Amino acid sequence: MKTLILALASLLALASATPTPNQPSPPATCPNCNPNPGSNFCDITTSCTVVSAHPDIKHAPYYCACRAGYRANGCDAGDSTIQWRLPWPASDRGPSQEGRVFVKPGVVCDTLCNDPYAGVNACSEVTQMDKCL
Repeated sequence: MKTLILALASLLALASATPTPNQPSPPATCPNCNPNPGSNFCDITTSCTVVSAHPDIKHAPYYCACRAGYRANGCDAGDSTIQWRLPWPASDRGPSQEGRVFVKPGVVCDTLCNDPYAGVNACSEVTQMDKCL
């Protein structure tokens, strides 16, 4: 009986984690946020932002974006499971938001980057995750 309950609980957890056809699951290292009130778990130091540079805007991910020049508190700058940057070109395909840092929901962004005023080159100590775009 105990084995049956455990098996059913495992199946239920697996079924609830399966993405819907219109919402592809993001890479494991780049967790999405939900922009809807009550479901948005981004820290107050960040904002749940759609990645408008995504090749398929209908399925563009939402990430918690730090303020310009800031990165996550209390973690190694290169820990891409907590924070990352994106290759985010402008509409003319030139550099745009490459200096912006994104974090998983709930992470505080109050650590000043090494070079916070460098524009698209700011926060270069944070790993750029091309696969998250």
